[in-house]
Amino acid sequence: MDARPPFGRDGMDLQKYGPWALIVGGSEGVGASFARQLAADGFKLVLTARKIEPLEALKAELEAGGTEVRIVSADLKKPHVLDRVREHTDDVEIGLLVYNAGANDTRGNFVDLPRDVPDGVIAINVLGQTNFARHYGKMMCDRGHGGIILTGSTGGYLGSPTLAAYCASKAFSRIFTEALWAECAPLGVDVLHLNIGFT
Repeated sequence: MDARPPFGRDGMDLQKYGPWALIVGGSEGVGASFARQLAADGFKLVLTARKIEPLEALKAELEAGGTEVRIVSADLKKPHVLDRVREHTDDVEIGLLVYNAGANDTRGNFVDLPRDVPDGVIAINVLGQTNFARHYGKMMCDRGHGGIILTGSTGGYLGSPTLAAYCASKAFSRIFTEALWAECAPLGVDVLHLNIGFT
Protein backbone atom coordinates (compact mmCIF):
# COMPACT_ATOMS: atom_id res chain seq x y z
CA MET A 1 0.00 0.00 0.00
CA ASP A 2 1.27 3.46 -0.93
CA ALA A 3 1.86 5.46 2.27
CA ARG A 4 2.18 8.80 0.50
CA PRO A 5 -0.46 11.43 1.26
CA PRO A 6 -3.24 11.77 -1.36
CA PHE A 7 -2.98 14.04 -4.40
CA GLY A 8 0.76 14.57 -3.99
CA ARG A 9 0.28 16.33 -0.67
CA ASP A 10 3.40 16.13 1.49
CA GLY A 11 1.62 16.80 4.77
CA MET A 12 2.51 19.29 7.48
CA ASP A 13 6.05 19.18 8.83
CA LEU A 14 5.66 17.80 12.35
CA GLN A 15 9.21 18.82 13.26
CA LYS A 16 8.61 22.45 12.33
CA TYR A 17 4.97 22.86 13.30
CA GLY A 18 4.41 20.24 16.01
CA PRO A 19 4.03 18.46 18.22
CA TRP A 20 0.71 20.08 19.13
CA ALA A 21 -1.71 22.04 16.95
CA LEU A 22 -4.41 24.32 18.35
CA ILE A 23 -7.47 24.70 16.15
CA VAL A 24 -9.78 27.49 17.24
CA GLY A 25 -13.15 26.74 15.72
CA GLY A 26 -12.14 23.12 15.31
CA SER A 27 -15.30 21.06 15.71
CA GLU A 28 -17.11 21.19 12.37
CA GLY A 29 -16.64 22.09 8.71
CA VAL A 30 -13.25 23.52 7.77
CA GLY A 31 -11.95 23.21 11.33
CA ALA A 32 -12.83 19.53 11.53
CA SER A 33 -11.16 18.95 8.16
CA PHE A 34 -8.00 20.59 9.49
CA ALA A 35 -8.18 18.36 12.56
CA ARG A 36 -8.53 15.16 10.55
CA GLN A 37 -5.65 16.02 8.23
CA LEU A 38 -3.33 17.13 11.02
CA ALA A 39 -4.15 13.97 12.93
CA ALA A 40 -3.19 11.97 9.84
CA ASP A 41 0.10 13.91 9.79
CA GLY A 42 0.84 12.85 13.38
CA PHE A 43 -0.08 15.99 15.31
CA LYS A 44 -1.57 16.02 18.78
CA LEU A 45 -4.55 18.35 18.88
CA VAL A 46 -6.29 20.92 21.04
CA LEU A 47 -9.69 21.74 19.58
CA THR A 48 -11.89 24.61 20.69
CA ALA A 49 -15.44 25.53 19.79
CA ARG A 50 -18.51 26.91 21.48
CA LYS A 51 -20.65 23.76 21.23
CA ILE A 52 -19.37 20.81 23.23
CA GLU A 53 -21.29 18.02 21.44
CA PRO A 54 -19.50 18.30 18.06
CA LEU A 55 -16.19 18.62 19.91
CA GLU A 56 -16.82 15.41 21.83
CA ALA A 57 -17.85 13.56 18.67
CA LEU A 58 -14.74 14.64 16.77
CA LYS A 59 -12.52 13.86 19.75
CA ALA A 60 -13.89 10.32 19.89
CA GLU A 61 -13.37 9.87 16.15
CA LEU A 62 -9.77 11.08 16.23
CA GLU A 63 -8.84 9.20 19.40
CA ALA A 64 -10.13 6.01 17.80
CA GLY A 65 -7.41 6.55 15.21
CA GLY A 66 -4.73 6.99 17.86
CA THR A 67 -4.52 10.79 18.06
CA GLU A 68 -4.15 12.53 21.41
CA VAL A 69 -6.88 15.17 21.61
CA ARG A 70 -7.91 17.81 24.12
CA ILE A 71 -11.13 19.77 23.73
CA VAL A 72 -12.19 23.12 25.15
CA SER A 73 -15.70 24.53 24.98
CA ALA A 74 -15.08 28.26 24.75
CA ASP A 75 -17.12 31.26 23.62
CA LEU A 76 -14.82 33.59 21.70
CA LYS A 77 -17.10 36.54 22.42
CA LYS A 78 -16.16 36.36 26.10
CA PRO A 79 -13.32 38.63 27.27
CA HIS A 80 -11.22 35.99 29.04
CA VAL A 81 -11.54 33.18 26.51
CA LEU A 82 -7.78 32.99 25.91
CA ASP A 83 -7.21 32.33 29.61
CA ARG A 84 -9.70 29.46 29.43
CA VAL A 85 -7.93 27.91 26.46
CA ARG A 86 -4.52 28.39 28.06
CA GLU A 87 -5.62 26.15 30.93
CA HIS A 88 -5.47 23.32 28.38
CA THR A 89 -2.35 24.39 26.46
CA ASP A 90 0.17 25.90 28.89
CA ASP A 91 1.71 22.48 29.61
CA VAL A 92 2.30 21.55 25.94
CA GLU A 93 4.17 23.03 22.99
CA ILE A 94 1.74 24.52 20.50
CA GLY A 95 3.66 24.63 17.23
CA LEU A 96 0.71 25.39 14.95
CA LEU A 97 -2.22 27.74 15.52
CA VAL A 98 -5.19 27.53 13.18
CA TYR A 99 -7.61 30.36 13.96
CA ASN A 100 -10.67 29.25 12.06
CA ALA A 101 -13.47 30.89 14.05
CA GLY A 102 -15.44 33.67 12.50
CA ALA A 103 -18.90 32.72 11.32
CA ASN A 104 -21.45 35.51 11.13
CA ASP A 105 -25.03 34.30 11.26
CA THR A 106 -26.81 37.65 11.64
CA ARG A 107 -27.42 39.88 8.65
CA GLY A 108 -28.94 43.32 8.50
CA ASN A 109 -28.24 46.95 7.77
CA PHE A 110 -25.45 47.99 10.10
CA VAL A 111 -27.32 50.94 11.61
CA ASP A 112 -30.33 48.75 12.41
CA LEU A 113 -28.51 45.87 14.10
CA PRO A 114 -28.33 45.60 17.89
CA ARG A 115 -24.93 46.67 19.15
CA ASP A 116 -24.07 43.18 20.38
CA VAL A 117 -24.07 41.85 16.80
CA PRO A 118 -21.12 43.87 15.42
CA ASP A 119 -19.45 43.76 18.83
CA GLY A 120 -19.56 39.96 18.70
CA VAL A 121 -18.14 39.88 15.17
CA ILE A 122 -15.27 42.14 16.22
CA ALA A 123 -14.65 40.12 19.38
CA ILE A 124 -14.23 36.91 17.39
CA ASN A 125 -12.68 38.07 14.12
CA VAL A 126 -10.45 40.89 15.37
CA LEU A 127 -9.79 40.74 19.11
CA GLY A 128 -9.79 36.96 19.38
CA GLN A 129 -7.56 36.53 16.36
CA THR A 130 -5.02 39.10 17.54
CA ASN A 131 -4.98 37.83 21.13
CA PHE A 132 -4.44 34.21 20.13
CA ALA A 133 -1.85 35.13 17.48
CA ARG A 134 0.06 37.28 19.95
CA HIS A 135 0.13 34.71 22.74
CA TYR A 136 1.00 31.61 20.73
CA GLY A 137 3.01 33.51 18.13
CA LYS A 138 5.28 34.93 20.82
CA MET A 139 6.15 31.44 22.04
CA MET A 140 6.78 30.23 18.50
CA CYS A 141 9.03 33.20 17.70
CA ASP A 142 10.98 32.62 20.92
CA ARG A 143 11.49 28.96 19.91
CA GLY A 144 12.40 29.87 16.34
CA HIS A 145 9.80 27.72 14.59
CA GLY A 146 6.07 27.31 14.21
CA GLY A 147 3.14 28.30 12.06
CA ILE A 148 0.00 30.41 12.25
CA ILE A 149 -2.94 30.03 9.87
CA LEU A 150 -5.61 32.73 10.10
CA THR A 151 -8.70 32.01 8.04
CA GLY A 152 -10.19 34.83 6.06
CA SER A 153 -13.03 35.26 3.63
CA THR A 154 -13.73 36.63 0.19
CA GLY A 155 -15.78 39.18 2.13
CA GLY A 156 -12.49 40.73 3.24
CA TYR A 157 -11.90 42.06 -0.28
CA LEU A 158 -15.21 43.80 -0.89
CA GLY A 159 -17.83 45.22 1.43
CA SER A 160 -21.21 43.55 1.26
CA PRO A 161 -24.57 45.03 2.26
CA THR A 162 -25.96 43.48 5.47
CA LEU A 163 -22.46 42.20 6.37
CA ALA A 164 -20.59 45.45 6.99
CA ALA A 165 -18.86 44.52 10.25
CA TYR A 166 -18.08 40.99 9.07
CA CYS A 167 -16.46 42.14 5.82
CA ALA A 168 -14.50 44.83 7.64
CA SER A 169 -13.27 42.32 10.21
CA LYS A 170 -12.09 39.97 7.46
CA ALA A 171 -10.27 42.82 5.71
CA PHE A 172 -8.55 43.49 9.04
CA SER A 173 -7.56 39.82 9.21
CA ARG A 174 -5.98 39.93 5.76
CA ILE A 175 -3.89 43.04 6.44
CA PHE A 176 -3.00 41.88 9.96
CA THR A 177 -1.75 38.57 8.57
CA GLU A 178 0.43 40.30 5.98
CA ALA A 179 2.12 42.39 8.66
CA LEU A 180 2.45 39.47 11.05
CA TRP A 181 4.05 37.38 8.30
CA ALA A 182 6.67 40.07 7.69
CA GLU A 183 7.47 40.27 11.41
CA CYS A 184 7.55 36.54 12.12
CA ALA A 185 9.22 35.13 9.00
CA PRO A 186 12.75 36.25 9.98
CA LEU A 187 12.20 34.49 13.32
CA GLY A 188 11.36 31.15 11.71
CA VAL A 189 7.58 31.31 12.05
CA ASP A 190 5.33 31.01 9.00
CA VAL A 191 2.09 33.00 8.90
CA LEU A 192 -0.61 32.33 6.33
CA HIS A 193 -3.93 33.98 5.53
CA LEU A 194 -6.22 31.27 4.21
CA ASN A 195 -8.93 32.85 2.12
CA ILE A 196 -12.04 30.67 2.31
CA GLY A 197 -14.85 31.12 -0.17
CA PHE A 198 -18.38 29.81 0.20
CA THR A 199 -18.60 26.70 2.38
